[in-house]
Amino acid sequence: MYSKIYSLSFQSLEAAKIAVGHLSTEVGGAIASANIASLNILLHKEGKVTMVVRFDSLEDLNQFSKDQTPLLAGLQDVFKLREISQNTAVSVYVFNREAVSTAA
Repeated sequence: MYSKIYSLSFQSLEAAKIAVGHLSTEVGGAIASANIASLNILLHKEGKVTMVVRFDSLEDLNQFSKDQTPLLAGLQDVFKLREISQNTAVSVYVFNREAVSTAA
């Protein structure tokens, strides 16, 4: 599994909260068309957002990276991000517990 990790540092927690909504809509809306296997968007209390997107193929990851360039540029323009970093990695170990009901 191939992963793309985005780290976005915003000026404030409030700006990061607004951006998370936008990222959730834009990237979450592209799950089927981009063939995304897994998506995690994390909001840190310091105003940082980490987004981890996983794919089954390197081709899907590369296409997604190209397609998201305008989204990241738009976030930079609107929010004047302190930092944007992107990393690509191969998942070595992934565990996801299935959702279970705790209702009795």
